[in-house]
Amino acid sequence: MIAIVSIVLLSLTAVQIYWVRNAISIERINFENKVNSSAKEVVYKLEKIKTYNTLSQSNQTRNRFINYLSTIDSISLALSDDVDSIKTTADMRRLLQKSNLAQEIITGMIDDKQPFQIERHLNMQILDSLLRHELEVHNITSDYAYGVYSSGKGQMIYESTDKYKTELLKQGFVFTLYPYEFSPKPDYLMIYFPYEMRFLLKQMAGIVLISLLLILIIIMLFIYIIKIIVWQRRLSELKNDFINNMTHEIKTPISTISLASEALRDDTIKRNEQLVNNYLKVINDENNRLAGIAEKILQAAIIENENFSFNREKVNLHEIINLIINNLIIQVEVKDGTLTFDKGADRPVVSGDKMHLTNAIANLIENANKYSPRKPRIRLTTENYSEGVKVCVTDTGMGISTENQKKIFDKLYRVPTGNLHDVKGFGLGLSYVKTIIELHGGQVTVESELNKGSRFCVYIPFSSKKKPISPQQ
Repeated sequence: MIAIVSIVLLSLTAVQIYWVRNAISIERINFENKVNSSAKEVVYKLEKIKTYNTLSQSNQTRNRFINYLSTIDSISLALSDDVDSIKTTADMRRLLQKSNLAQEIITGMIDDKQPFQIERHLNMQILDSLLRHELEVHNITSDYAYGVYSSGKGQMIYESTDKYKTELLKQGFVFTLYPYEFSPKPDYLMIYFPYEMRFLLKQMAGIVLISLLLILIIIMLFIYIIKIIVWQRRLSELKNDFINNMTHEIKTPISTISLASEALRDDTIKRNEQLVNNYLKVINDENNRLAGIAEKILQAAIIENENFSFNREKVNLHEIINLIINNLIIQVEVKDGTLTFDKGADRPVVSGDKMHLTNAIANLIENANKYSPRKPRIRLTTENYSEGVKVCVTDTGMGISTENQKKIFDKLYRVPTGNLHDVKGFGLGLSYVKTIIELHGGQVTVESELNKGSRFCVYIPFSSKKKPISPQQ
């Protein structure tokens, strides 16, 4: 399922990216069309301005032409007088020289044809104003640079800025200036938009952001679903492990009680008071063992109850620790171990639920004994802080790896022991301890190293109404 969903998600993402790229391409085409329309309007208006200026000079041209005719008449009369005065060869030579000179003057006055020069007609301020206006009309607000390139000179004859000289020549939009002038080497208007892509994305910001947001939401939901699947699988494994452990733990005392009960029905055993007492003791011990198992499960169930509440009272931690030691010392001594208690706190009284605090500290001591295979050395200490009491349980047992230290307070989690199942438990104890201590406004910490032992500390504030202060480790 994860593989299929991943493929679908990747495909959907690819489609979204493809669609966005197509949308950007279409927007770019629209942008180019707007630039072309703007530039054509600029070129057209420049041509109109040139034509208007030419027409405005028509009166001057007409007057010049009249002057040409008057000049021609004057020259003709002068030449006519000279023809009448020709008498010698020298007079003829002089007349021809005057005629050639007059022809040159008339030709210069009439034939005033010069090649088109853009500098004579193009006003850069007008060009800048027209270009800015037309781009704004077409809703193009992106920064731009422009220049005028002369083919005849082979260079830029004007640039709005010198930052983008190369880009203008290679990447700029190109438009012919004064296209109605029949020049073999026309001049060009070049426009370059350095932030074109940013402008296009800004124009499409709404669509692009919605697409990216949808993709991000889908990815986050997918990751969340994967986490749920992994957690559900892990939870299923923990529950199966819990059920197997519980079944095994309950099956043994039940079988023992059953065997002892069958034995007590035997008439021979009934006559032996010593055997009867022994079997009754076995039944009682196994019954207590079952009660302990039920108590562990009940502890976990109670704190999940919505109506769960504390029976708050003044609790002397030294008193309940002494009580716990009296109940558990035999279990430690059976393994040839020791259990010591250093009362370092001058003010051991806190506000809390006596039963749950007793169970929480007892769980820590039981774990210290349980995970110390041989000759456990367990040490309890108390220490005062300005706002509460810290109780620490130190052992020399098997220790806990750094990786597992992050998980030991999770419900139903047990440190993996491979194929060894010599340590009994359900993974409920430390989860219960953490929950109870935090409900009292405190916190639980652990320091441990494999094969060297562990140190669990619980910090309990004098009153949970006050903000708990984290003690130094």
